Amino acid sequence: MDKSTDFSKKDIAQITTYQSGIAQATAHRATNRAVSDFLLRYGLTAMQWFMLGAIFDAGKAGIRLSDLTRRLDTTLPYVTNTINLLESKAMVQKVSHTGDSRIKLVSITPKYLPIIKEIEDELRDHLRAVLYDTDHISREELQTYISVLYKLAGSNQK
Repeated sequence: MDKSTDFSKKDIAQITTYQSGIAQATAHRATNRAVSDFLLRYGLTAMQWFMLGAIFDAGKAGIRLSDLTRRLDTTLPYVTNTINLLESKAMVQKVSHTGDSRIKLVSITPKYLPIIKEIEDELRDHLRAVLYDTDHISREELQTYISVLYKLAGSNQK
């Protein structure tokens, strides 16, 4: 097997599983670092942002904590703790389900809705600058990468 480290032009059959694993882990860390560094100005972690986004997508009706847990592929205690923190910052609110008071629904507070949109717009611009300008990734390459991520993520993204 060729030991060259320039993998960008190699056929997939020439790349070992560990080489592609290293590349995947490195890409994840680099992307997460770009997102995390940006979110610091809003006092958020990447996972908190992902949680806020999933809640935002649920709309005014909100989302059950158990559904949020499945959507984010994490544990209920982690989601509960994070929601409690976000609630203490007045970013989200919990209400009891009208049909079953044991079920808690979480939604974005009206006051925080415009901030969600602001973060999304600014983070999108930031990532474009990092990925397109700094890393020289084309829009088409990024589209392919995101499409593959959704396929790999499977049913959690439905």
